[in-house]
Amino acid sequence: MSKRRGIIMTAIGAGVTYLMRNKQARDKLFSTVSGMMKNSNSSHASKTRPRVEVK
Repeated sequence: MSKRRGIIMTAIGAGVTYLMRNKQARDKLFSTVSGMMKNSNSSHASKTRPRVEVK
């Protein structure tokens, strides 16, 4: 494993450990990601054809 990859894996591990121990940070991260996903879906919806519901 290269030194750079080891540093990246260590940083990811430290971040995961922090999020596992800190519920407030975890909730904030999840709400941010959720908001980004909603914004991404709404921006793509305007570029595609509207959905038609058949009853």
